[in-house]
Amino acid sequence: MKYVDQLSLRDLWTRTLQGLDFLHDDVQRNDAGMSASDLNTLSKALCILRSDGPLSDAAAREIGRIEDLLVDAIARETLGFRNVFDGTNDPDHGAIGRVLAVPVLSRKGVALDALQQRFRTILAMRDLLAARVDAGHQMAHLGAAGKSAISEDRAA
Repeated sequence: MKYVDQLSLRDLWTRTLQGLDFLHDDVQRNDAGMSASDLNTLSKALCILRSDGPLSDAAAREIGRIEDLLVDAIARETLGFRNVFDGTNDPDHGAIGRVLAVPVLSRKGVALDALQQRFRTILAMRDLLAARVDAGHQMAHLGAAGKSAISEDRAA
C-alpha cells in the first residue's frame, strides 16, 4: 500500500477503479462458491460503486452492503478458532505480546477472506483518495479566502 502514497490523484483514482474492476471479475468467477443471491448482491453493489464512483453519495451504502455480506459469509464458513501469539520473546522478560483468537476457515471461507482483504485494500485507497480530494477543496477554499482578505485590506 505504501506505493499508492506516491501516485498522482488521477493515477490513484484510476487504480481504485481498476481494483473495483478486478474484484468484480474475481467475484464473477465465484471461486468462493457464493450462493446465487450473495453473488448477485455483491456484483450489483460493486457495479454501482464502480459506475457512480468511489466517492459518490451512494458509495457508503454500497460499501456497507459489501462489507456486511462478506462478514456474514465468512462467519458462516468459520469452523472454530485457534490461539496465536502476536509478539516477541524477550530473553530477559519472556513473552511480550498478546494472544489472538484467529478463525479457522473452511476452503470457501479462505476464498471469501481473500475477497474481503482485497476489498479492504480498495477501501484504503478510497480513503486516501477522499483525503486528497478534500485537501484540494480545502486548499482552494483557503486560497480564495486569502485572496478576498487581501483585496479587503487593499480596499480599506
